[in-house]
Amino acid sequence: MYHLLSKPDQHSAALANPESLKQALEELLRYEGSVESGTFRHATEDIPMRGVVIPKGSLVQIAITSANRDPQAYAEPDRLDVTRTGGQPHLAFGHGPHYCIGAPLARLEMHIALTTLFRRYPEITLAVPPHEVRWLTVPFPAFRGLAELPVVLDPERIAD
Repeated sequence: MYHLLSKPDQHSAALANPESLKQALEELLRYEGSVESGTFRHATEDIPMRGVVIPKGSLVQIAITSANRDPQAYAEPDRLDVTRTGGQPHLAFGHGPHYCIGAPLARLEMHIALTTLFRRYPEITLAVPPHEVRWLTVPFPAFRGLAELPVVLDPERIAD
């Protein structure tokens, strides 16, 4: 919600075509999912990557947010585009044997929450400038989220 409300053009694009909301949700997950990095793993073999070799046995950690912003995988990767098509599948829910078993439920919950919110409050806006929204600070920095998201549901009722 934060990214849709802080980027009115993207909010409008998502509202303009409710049928493509699933596509918009995938882009939101790619752009900034709630998990910033994967758990630690060990390289099971020497892995050449962009001119460097990660030696077998090395401890590695995947920066999911970085992978989801890879310019070799996505055109203009640092730009949120809820109409984006193509590109590689995002890694917000992991990959392979470590793929999140709850991904279908999370997608369904996101879809229901946003369609319900947009239907009930199509005029929803941020109540503060985007830079004033507070992000959680947690001891384990792998997860990202908001401390709160102050909104105005109906601009006509601001005086109430």
